[in-house]
Amino acid sequence: MDTMGDRIRTLRVERGMSQVAVAKRLDVKPTTYNSWERNATKPKHEKVLEIADFFETTLDYLYGRSNDRHISLDDYKMEKLLENKILRIFGMSEEELSSLSKEEFDRIIDYSKYVIHNHNMEKAKERERNKDAD
Repeated sequence: MDTMGDRIRTLRVERGMSQVAVAKRLDVKPTTYNSWERNATKPKHEKVLEIADFFETTLDYLYGRSNDRHISLDDYKMEKLLENKILRIFGMSEEELSSLSKEEFDRIIDYSKYVIHNHNMEKAKERERNKDAD
């Protein structure tokens, strides 16, 4: 049975990435990441969540509970929908949501974040103007 380190290494190699590059993306020291792949240590659960997100895989796969490496698109969409309730604001039906590709879905999320960011920037500018007016 593969260990978590074996599975992380397999996912990294499939992506054609170095240990240093993955460590940088996960914001850990390369020696820490290397120790995970060698099974010398295990990442904390918070990092396992980040690893799963980064490699677009499931926790069950990383923990050895499943051999299915990849999260299904429907699971991915539902996870993102719960994290980003913004799609409900758009009034999208489940049918419309299920017809989206991962790329289309990510574009909607990215655009939503962009709109929210711009709104927050405008509010901050308005507060500054009001502060200057006082």
